[in-house]
Amino acid sequence: MNPSTVALIAAPPDSLRYSLRALLARLPQIDEVRAVEDARSLVAALTELSPRLIVVDVNLLRTEAGAVLDRVKTLAAQTKLVVLVDHIQQQHALHTTPADLVLLKGHPAADLFARLEQLLADNPPDSDQGKSG
Repeated sequence: MNPSTVALIAAPPDSLRYSLRALLARLPQIDEVRAVEDARSLVAALTELSPRLIVVDVNLLRTEAGAVLDRVKTLAAQTKLVVLVDHIQQQHALHTTPADLVLLKGHPAADLFARLEQLLADNPPDSDQGKSG
């Protein structure tokens, strides 16, 4: 039996998180959507859940964004990491982090869905062989 394919949302409990939960639940590559509310919980959840996709609200990371994203990718190299930012300056600042995708909040839902689907298609479950857990 295959373990469920998890997407993890790291965002405060607000309308963004609830919208993301609904969107991610519709992705055919995702079986389960979980959420955490702070950076510490995000890092802790990596080993427990082995998520295939993580979507992070940059505000959750505060000034530690680069360090937390580096840690996430170190612990879960095969996991696709998407960061949602408030403004273009944040998007440019995070361009050099290990995030697979950095998007402005308010990105059209249909386009976000398509981009996430493509991101997951580039990382089929069979390619997770090197993942340590």
